[in-house]
Amino acid sequence: MAYFDHANSSPVDERVIQAMLPYFREFYGTAGLELGHSKDIAALTGLEEARKTVAKSLNADPRAIVFTSGVTESNNMAIRGVAVANKGSGRHIITTPIETQSVLQSCKRLEGAGYEISMLDVDEYGLIDLNQLKKTIRDDTILISVQHANGEIGTIQPVEEIAEIAVKKDIMFHTDATHTYMRVPIDTESFKANLISFDAHRIHGPKGIGVLYIRRKTRIHRVLEGGDEERRLRPGIENIPAAVGMAKAIEIWEPNENEHVLNLRKYLEKKLKESLTGFTITGHPENRAPHIFSMVVDHVEGESMLVHLDMLGYSISTGSACSSKTLRGSHVLRAIGLPPEVSHGSVRVSFSRYNTETEIDGFVEELCGTVERLREFSPLTSGVYFANEEEDNHHHDLPEDDW
Repeated sequence: MAYFDHANSSPVDERVIQAMLPYFREFYGTAGLELGHSKDIAALTGLEEARKTVAKSLNADPRAIVFTSGVTESNNMAIRGVAVANKGSGRHIITTPIETQSVLQSCKRLEGAGYEISMLDVDEYGLIDLNQLKKTIRDDTILISVQHANGEIGTIQPVEEIAEIAVKKDIMFHTDATHTYMRVPIDTESFKANLISFDAHRIHGPKGIGVLYIRRKTRIHRVLEGGDEERRLRPGIENIPAAVGMAKAIEIWEPNENEHVLNLRKYLEKKLKESLTGFTITGHPENRAPHIFSMVVDHVEGESMLVHLDMLGYSISTGSACSSKTLRGSHVLRAIGLPPEVSHGSVRVSFSRYNTETEIDGFVEELCGTVERLREFSPLTSGVYFANEEEDNHHHDLPEDDW
């Protein structure tokens, strides 16, 4: 029995919990900028030390770190904030069809307000074409938003090259680094992105805390009104215990963890090739987040595999974590060219420091048995697939939260 859904969320490390507790019990003041009492000063100290720790992990100035409630808020702040601040220079934004919903829905909202959104194509691995990006840039382009790695298929984009292109054209570049932060080196001295989004709960930190890195001189406007917290960009009382917990998760991260999860991913791939028939690995074969493995299984519906394996004690995901609850085919798998009857057999397995090869052995055995049983009565074997994408298209205009 094992938890294999760390790209969705990871368990909080006990050391993180212990670091957070004093900020619930003792240092429970607020981090106001005005002179306050000792409780406020202690809270402010904890917050600013956490900010320094996050900044150090990026080789960045602490003043570039803005704490948010998570990567969804960070993405909204980045895209909508840059759009408002730069609307005098243009209203053209470039992104990809495989971004997370917080990016896609933010762009869609801006499109309704008169902005123009260009979607780059992706190949069968989910990679963009840098030449197409260059051709898509216009005089009125103000923002490029391309994720560092896709959270469903793991493919890593050439973000360093994208940043160089954006800098030469004086265009803001934003990347969602949710699935690469602490797993792939990010050095803001050499990587010239204007804005980087990530959160804590995928690196064994608490939920409800994220970061938007904002490079100096980035033109961005606040999207919420209120106080002067977080460089006047994110008003409201800061979640100080969570910020401290995030910092602790960063401090205890060991470099060999990334090698560990990469070895587990390779071990799983080897075991599946030995034991399972009728599956295709999705995402780039080499250039991908080390902890994410994804595939589509022939003639089996992903939701059925998820439910059966969950009853056997193995937690996985199917489709992207943000859209699988809708029972629609993954927008990521559609974008890389997989038809609905294939994409509905998607499975994602993602690892952390807590997983072992022994867990993988048990998982592969149960997965093979589950697939064999489901194929015996699957309608997919006769060419009838679970969801008709064409008939379901009229639902796609609804935001995810409206389902």
